[in-house]
Amino acid sequence: MPIDTQSLIPKFNLNHLLQINSALKGAGFECYLVGGSVRDLVMGKIPKEYDLTTNAEPKQVKRLFRTVIDTGIEHGTVTIVLDKVNYEVTTYRIDKDYTDGRRPDHVEFGTTLSEDLKRRDFTMNALAFDLSTGILVDEHFGQKDIQERTIRTIGNPIKRFSEDGLRPIRALRFASTLDFFIENETKKAIHETKHVTKKISLERFQDEILKSFMGQNPARMIQLLSEEGIFQIFLPQLPTELNPKKNILERLNQTSKEFIGLQLALAFYSIADKSTAKELESILRTLKFSGQNTKDGLLFFEFISKWESNPNLIKVDDFTLKKEYLAPVKRHFQARYQINREFILNLQPIFGDTVNQLVQIWEEGPPLLLTDLKLNGNHLSETFPDLPKTNYGSVLANLLDLVLHSPKENEYSGLLRHSAQLISKLIK
Repeated sequence: MPIDTQSLIPKFNLNHLLQINSALKGAGFECYLVGGSVRDLVMGKIPKEYDLTTNAEPKQVKRLFRTVIDTGIEHGTVTIVLDKVNYEVTTYRIDKDYTDGRRPDHVEFGTTLSEDLKRRDFTMNALAFDLSTGILVDEHFGQKDIQERTIRTIGNPIKRFSEDGLRPIRALRFASTLDFFIENETKKAIHETKHVTKKISLERFQDEILKSFMGQNPARMIQLLSEEGIFQIFLPQLPTELNPKKNILERLNQTSKEFIGLQLALAFYSIADKSTAKELESILRTLKFSGQNTKDGLLFFEFISKWESNPNLIKVDDFTLKKEYLAPVKRHFQARYQINREFILNLQPIFGDTVNQLVQIWEEGPPLLLTDLKLNGNHLSETFPDLPKTNYGSVLANLLDLVLHSPKENEYSGLLRHSAQLISKLIK
């Protein structure tokens, strides 16, 4: 099956790739497009990034281009920058022993494309495309596996997974993002090499989860990580058997890719719904998620826990929606996001149809926070100089509840009058 580079590769990328190809071949070297970009092209998709391989060594590549970054020069990888776009170029390699189950002990440069392709993880990723001739090099039947939507290691799966403990997790992630199936022997090897998977860094595991969140079916990744017992390798506090809540996982697939915190909350609520906020924070910090994603995830996890425990999900009063959900949303996100109709609608995976009620309330622009009140602590100090400052919080909280119930009450004179009434009760 010919690859239609003209329609699948944007013109500026294609021009860059042809420029790199021409420079390397003009200097007497080989050059091929490889890896995920070729897999995407075979599947009729526009690649997200482009990687090339060559028999030129990094120092030889660097002589041919003006801007080259040493991104992984110890592994033979440099990045060519053309018009502010990055293209990774890696010298043919022969990986030696992997004694730590994470990285090869050392890398030797190879001399042939075949040597380079056979060291790769899966058949679907061991394809090379010659941009000059349009020839697809497929020595491991990767194209057939792509057509059959199959994930299969090159050679013995236990050996390949023992080399790098991340590979089993990558297999699960590809199954999720590509909607592929894992070949039986490859799947068995996931179980048999867990002792190697345990050696990978938490950052690499976290990165695979985040990559799955960018796909169309992140729920499948969470399901597979649960079924294969991968979560428990890194989170031993979880039960030995996990049965994700399907109704929660389905919502994960409906969540905006921009809301990583919500994705995390849904993912972990599906497998650990009884967790406290402190326990979830421990999980997210253990897995090295960023501080911001952790904070966002905790807020949304609290929302989901509260909402799912509500025995009457059909109708919730406006006061509750404002105090327990919209006010925390405004407090937490107003500095980073423009909170508008679109933002609130993105919370549909939590609230279902009630999200329309939330949108309606938000668009009315009601006061939600203490800072929205027309009266503040300074006003209390000026008007009630004998009131201990320790009572300000109680008075203002009561005023906020008042305006949450009735936004029209948020005017200075009325709030001052209500303050006087509250203070008289406090003094008694």
